[in-house]
Amino acid sequence: MRRTRYESALGLALLAAMAFAAGPAPAQSPAPGATLAEGELIDALRRGGYVIYFRHATTNPEQADTSDPKLGRCEGQRNLSADGRQMARDIGAAFQTLRLPVGRVVSSPYCRTAETATLAFGRNEVSDTLFFSMGLGKTEREQQGLALRQMLAAPPGRGTNTVLVAHHANLKEATGIWPKREGEAHVFRPRPDGGFDYLGEISAEAWRRRAAGAAQAPGSGERH
Repeated sequence: MRRTRYESALGLALLAAMAFAAGPAPAQSPAPGATLAEGELIDALRRGGYVIYFRHATTNPEQADTSDPKLGRCEGQRNLSADGRQMARDIGAAFQTLRLPVGRVVSSPYCRTAETATLAFGRNEVSDTLFFSMGLGKTEREQQGLALRQMLAAPPGRGTNTVLVAHHANLKEATGIWPKREGEAHVFRPRPDGGFDYLGEISAEAWRRRAAGAAQAPGSGERH
């Protein structure tokens, strides 16, 4: 995908992000502005109504994106490592074990994000709104940040959570939150007024640990 193609797609992506916001309002749970502990976050996610932003799983440090990557061709990009692919599978298994309902799964066009989404959740739709923002001009980054904020404010389908899989820089541009670790998840709750609240983060290792604890709990009946 050429930069010019991205620029021409950004206007459509902004419209898509606005359309993304249509849907029922989520049930109210934590107080606005409150961040939650790990266990409380998972309990909240079981009820649905949240947007979960993942940074892609672990990548191969020996690879790098070319200056103008062709997004349909993974060989010119930094891709998931074998550990990253297993990380993505483990995250998906944790969602099943913990019984966390997932509706829409949306990823950046890059191979590492699309593969993370597909390995974890079995599906994904690609959005140019989540295009890697590093290297874009100031105006483009601002437009992209606005579009991502609209996605974070969009209520998921009733009883489900929306999953977004993208890059660290995008979330930093939109919210000031920097997902430092690959595979890290940040949880947002859309508000009825069109904004959103930030509720906290869950690491890739925490998903594994919580799922293992749930699977071993007597009488839990949770399997995957």
